[in-house]
Amino acid sequence: MNLTSRVRAAFCASVLLLAGTLPVFASEALPSATAQDVNESYHLLATSYYRPIDPQTLLDKARAALIDVAHKHGSKIAVVPLRASDDPQANTQALDSAIADAAADAHGSTTEYAYAAIDAMARAVDDRYTEFMTPSEYKAFKDALDPEKISGIGVLIQPDATSGLIDVSYVVPGTPADRAGLQPGDEIATIDGASTKGITTDNASKLLRGKAGTTVNLGIVRGNAAPFATAITRSELEPPTVVSKMLPGSIGYVYVLAFGQSTPDEFDTAISRLKNAGARALVLDLRNDGGGYVESALQISERFIADKPLLTVEERGSPDTTVTADSDGVAIDVPVTVLVNEYTASASEITAGALQDDGIASLIGTRTFGKGVMQTLTPLADGAAIKITTAHYLTPNHQDINLKGIQPDLTVAEPRDARFGDPVKDPQLRAALDFLQKKIAQVKTTGH
Repeated sequence: MNLTSRVRAAFCASVLLLAGTLPVFASEALPSATAQDVNESYHLLATSYYRPIDPQTLLDKARAALIDVAHKHGSKIAVVPLRASDDPQANTQALDSAIADAAADAHGSTTEYAYAAIDAMARAVDDRYTEFMTPSEYKAFKDALDPEKISGIGVLIQPDATSGLIDVSYVVPGTPADRAGLQPGDEIATIDGASTKGITTDNASKLLRGKAGTTVNLGIVRGNAAPFATAITRSELEPPTVVSKMLPGSIGYVYVLAFGQSTPDEFDTAISRLKNAGARALVLDLRNDGGGYVESALQISERFIADKPLLTVEERGSPDTTVTADSDGVAIDVPVTVLVNEYTASASEITAGALQDDGIASLIGTRTFGKGVMQTLTPLADGAAIKITTAHYLTPNHQDINLKGIQPDLTVAEPRDARFGDPVKDPQLRAALDFLQKKIAQVKTTGH
């Protein structure tokens, strides 16, 4: 979608400017990449954290961490107190020297001591969302939002409680399983001749996956039809962040698992399929969606909203900014409900709050998590990263949801054995379907 809002452009630019554009002061005492990590982290924390933080606090925490790391390795070292000055360069040079000296005195790795200092400074702001990530932690973080490709056929599976076989719960569009004609609800009775009765989903997944270009032979049971066999060639796939299906009454169901970079495109594909299948209403499921990229949440919100505010952003040292949806029309113009629960957080709360406040959708479920702050993620020189809370946001009606959450329009408890997406075992979804059926009936009666 072409994001033409001048306010949006200003907001997005300000976020991008925080990621890797602040000055870096290298020290001869540390390897270049390590010095860049330390210096950039210090400057980001000192200047972009959404509340002012005393530089002396950052230096004190870093010094204490250096001593602590040495003690853990059985070495007692003395680190000269670091005195903050008004010169940021002098502060980072002193910090670089302290790290190098501590590592040398303890005969340790400068990287380990640098990481300890950065982590301690991130913790010094006392914010649960501000954190330092080592290269391996950063990779895991990215994979959770934008999973690496796997080699398989493109299905989500679950055990069938009645038959004991493996059910196909979702077929990813454009994948080998989709091209082979597999459908949600199909039972996989055999995989390469081996029965799936009683097998775990993990073990079934291992059998379905394999080297791209190889073939897996499946025995499929579809309703009352005769079982049939199909051979499917595996390929490289990206695990989906959006799943969808048609529910009874021509009501589309879209479950957004996370707001990754590819999520808006996946969402558009799901909506297009449901529209072509004749969907008369839509359930947007954001339960257990812990968030992701703000821009992805804003883009998906714009599929429902035009010419209305999406949120208001408060940043340190800047006037409040209202991000407004573009005016180029909406893609979804049928009745909508949004399912939320206590794990609906962050970016998913942005979408839920915008749809509720702008009168687009009713929220059903339980109160959301309550994360009304945003983070800027900055990759560092050696593959590590630092994530810093840089902004606080309000919903379109200027609700502050941080630590409070969003109250749904209709509260429906979620039982422990709920099976998301199954109207029989998902009371929150059943409530959404009942609500939408009434909306559909109203449209039929009024003709609007």
